[in-house]
Amino acid sequence: MKFVHFSDTHLGFSDLSRIDSETGMNQREMDFYRAWERVIDAILDLKPDFVVHAGDLFQTPRPNNRALRIAAEGIQKVANAGIPFVVVAGNHSTPRIRQTGSIFETIALFQNVHAAYQNRYERFRIGECAVHCIPHCSLTEELEAAYAAVEADDEARYQILVTHGAWRESDDRLIGSVGEFNEQFLENPEKKTGVTFDYIALGHYHKHLPVTDHAVYSGSTERTSFNEIGYTSGYVVVDLAQKSWQYHEIESRPMLRLGPIDCSGLTATEIYDRLQELAPQVPEGALVRLELDELSRETLLSLDGQEIDRLLEQAFYVEKILNPAIQSGMQHTSASIGSLPVEFERYVQELDDFGLDRERFLQLGQRLLQSVEDEASMTES
Repeated sequence: MKFVHFSDTHLGFSDLSRIDSETGMNQREMDFYRAWERVIDAILDLKPDFVVHAGDLFQTPRPNNRALRIAAEGIQKVANAGIPFVVVAGNHSTPRIRQTGSIFETIALFQNVHAAYQNRYERFRIGECAVHCIPHCSLTEELEAAYAAVEADDEARYQILVTHGAWRESDDRLIGSVGEFNEQFLENPEKKTGVTFDYIALGHYHKHLPVTDHAVYSGSTERTSFNEIGYTSGYVVVDLAQKSWQYHEIESRPMLRLGPIDCSGLTATEIYDRLQELAPQVPEGALVRLELDELSRETLLSLDGQEIDRLLEQAFYVEKILNPAIQSGMQHTSASIGSLPVEFERYVQELDDFGLDRERFLQLGQRLLQSVEDEASMTES
């Protein structure tokens, strides 16, 4: 048996307020729809025995109408091809207030679709394979109950697990953590349940990453922040009979970092010249984080953001991090004003004698602020 494993499609994600003139849609939102459609097309070409989606199908528990339509069209195409589709709810797609219900109540109505979303373990049988599902559980007690309910299907030839969260290797080591305040921490499922799985399909971490030889994060299909520079986008094809899997990369919007560039003693004109030299490194339509270090006060005041954008005009967006030179007896501060998560990062990094795990605190704060911005953008749309 062969199946496709993908995750973290975040349908409905939008950012940067760039609008497509033809459709009137946010261009970053369109990027995520295109990535979803690329995977759906690949599934229809591959004709696997089934498909698993390991969480965060949508960006929010209340996706907009467009995200719902795009998801429904893709799932319907797969279902019409006779390919079963298994999906678990991730933390982004799980409502904070249960009384409001879940969008997966509708998704589960599709023929050939199996959805696990009720904060509990569910098992589905597809041919020779038992598909064990642990969705995002809002409470630790619910996650423990889900583990306790897992039981091997002795009549199935293969056992696979689909779940969403950060893999806790030990008390002081997390794999696949993205610092979200509501992320789920997964103990080694085989140790917790006593079941030996042929494959564990993981979602939540946006970087493709094998945790073991058969427990794999597929990664996301598009990048949601500059923290994911260097990540690829794609899906995994698993061959249970051969006990093998293969990662397949898909096209996504380029994202890169320029710098940090040492600007000690440089004038604004000299910096523009340097950027003109670097411009050929920037692909068309790329998201670019530009960091300029050691800027003198005079240079900082004379830099023109519009001129920087003109020099890197092929970029879709340039985030400018402008770091002034540190003067004697003064603390380092940044002159640029970015999004809330960016400004929060700068503030935390500049604090002395922090007294906490700075990186962990930073990740939690950034993700919380990003969720606030996401909800605000949804309200505006």
